[in-house]
Amino acid sequence: MRPEPASRPPRLPEAFQIGLVALFGTVCVLLIGFFDVPGLCRLELFAISTSGAAVLTSLAWFFALAVCQRSLWAIVFALPYVNLIAASMYARRYWRQGARGPALLGLVGLLLQILASLGALFVESARLV
Repeated sequence: MRPEPASRPPRLPEAFQIGLVALFGTVCVLLIGFFDVPGLCRLELFAISTSGAAVLTSLAWFFALAVCQRSLWAIVFALPYVNLIAASMYARRYWRQGARGPALLGLVGLLLQILASLGALFVESARLV
């Protein structure tokens, strides 16, 4: 049995690529402005803002890939609360067809959110002592 030749991942048009970078920067700046409150550690603010921007950009990247493939997955990514579950299924199915990048970006974003949450939890518990 011969292995199937690896298909090339779909290449996003440059406009999509530029849009994803602009989206990440814009969301990051907006989240910094939204979460900037007195007493919040700057590192926590950075982690929360960049992780939120990473997760949102990852979902937009999955959406762009699905649109370029003319797939019905694009509709699923537009549904709130379902899109992260759908993104994980899409990434698993299309890992070698271009879904690796947004999946890793989303994982890094979620990891940063966990670290920021743990940091805030331990800082708050240290203040109570």
